[in-house]
Amino acid sequence: MSYFARSRRRFIGITVGLIAGMDFLANATINFAEAPIRGGIGVSPGQFLWVLSAYAVSGALMILLLDRLSRIMRYRDLLLAGLALFVLGSVAAALSQTLAELVVARVIQGMGGGPLMTCARILVQISVPPERRARQLQGFMLGIFIAAAPGPWLAASLIQSGDWHALFILHAVAGVLVMTLAWAMLPRGAHVTRSIGRLDGWAALAFCFGVLLWMHTLEDMRYQWLDAAVIVRILLAMSAFGVLAWHLRTHPDPWFRVDSLASRRYLTGLGLYTCYYFINGAVTLITPMALLSGEAMGLACTGRLLSAGGLCTVLVLPFYFRYSSRLPDRRFVMTGGFLLMSGLLLWFGSRLTGETPPSAILPILMLKGLFPVLVVIQVAGLTFREFKHLDFAHAYAVKNVLRLLANAVGSGIANLYWQERIANSRTALIGRFDAFHAGENPFAVSDTAGWAHLSQLIDQQAALISATQVFTTLAALSALGAIFALLQKSLR
Repeated sequence: MSYFARSRRRFIGITVGLIAGMDFLANATINFAEAPIRGGIGVSPGQFLWVLSAYAVSGALMILLLDRLSRIMRYRDLLLAGLALFVLGSVAAALSQTLAELVVARVIQGMGGGPLMTCARILVQISVPPERRARQLQGFMLGIFIAAAPGPWLAASLIQSGDWHALFILHAVAGVLVMTLAWAMLPRGAHVTRSIGRLDGWAALAFCFGVLLWMHTLEDMRYQWLDAAVIVRILLAMSAFGVLAWHLRTHPDPWFRVDSLASRRYLTGLGLYTCYYFINGAVTLITPMALLSGEAMGLACTGRLLSAGGLCTVLVLPFYFRYSSRLPDRRFVMTGGFLLMSGLLLWFGSRLTGETPPSAILPILMLKGLFPVLVVIQVAGLTFREFKHLDFAHAYAVKNVLRLLANAVGSGIANLYWQERIANSRTALIGRFDAFHAGENPFAVSDTAGWAHLSQLIDQQAALISATQVFTTLAALSALGAIFALLQKSLR
């Protein structure tokens, strides 16, 4: 066997990890650059939710279709095609000037990027013998975090030197580089194919319609709690999901065989996955907003801090791989991870003063890098142990559908909650300023520069108050995740 062939076998895990990391890179940088993107196209937080949901729903749809596509294409070819679509969508996003254009571009980007993690993990499962799979899976996890870690720093540097369009150029360049690596390193062997079967596109459309309705109904429920319009949309969404459920139960060759997936261990794992990705999506979006608006740290400093937290995950992983066999009951590890995140969020909220030095924020973000190691990697290692080859592909696909949707919902809801808290806090702060009693007011101003400075102070204080409230809410949710992890008995 040639040296190149041996290298390809040795590094397949980290190669597919870097491929899957394109999805994580895209989500991390979009969350980081929410404010510049939203300002660049002139949309509200509610409208920006379409940018998140377009990627998530199109990616989830393609994951649903993977079973059919894998019958006519090798997983290597699926990964290359997905990367090509990801690059095409990134280029289209870099050329976008309006919300409609950006949403269409994100649909294309999601069709390519959304299924990358699923394809990559299944490729490892079917192409690497069980005795060598553990080491390749370690490379897979490491590659994902290596690809995502520099995202905030690179995004900040590009946005400062250009504008938000440069962010998508980063996606395109990274996609081309990884696609070149994938073409050279991925094994070319084909898996067993069979008849493609009937696609049943109505069920796929029902799924997309139901998810979009549900996500955007959650947005409006802040202002229209269970009024007639909200109830109608909830019923329509549930009806759409009912069509999908009917398809899975009655179709002779469905996308997913629900009966084979309905185990207690697997469903518990899905619950923990959903909780983790919801919290992670929300924290990934809110953290840069708190640092930029509340602490006025600047894009470059914020990007460096966030990338340092991601780098911590990369540095901890080799030690985890070496000593993981000595860990106690994994329930306690996952519980500790959720409690750690809860404590860090409370700590973070309490340290925000408007003048907090970066050196005081760095330890919090470094410790936050332990969250995926203590939670999601534990869940991944325990959830899929009972599945054979074909059932594994179905089970992992469902997990990644939930990952995409939970991340988008977490980011979107956190953004809307953040904006609502800022508006309320700013109104309350302005209400304390009485221009008719300016002589008694310590913030009394008499010129334009003074009014501008006062407005800036109010905006900053409103952001700090909002950050504390949002972080406290997420800390409570993380504590609930810890209780769930501790009480469950299926994953140990």
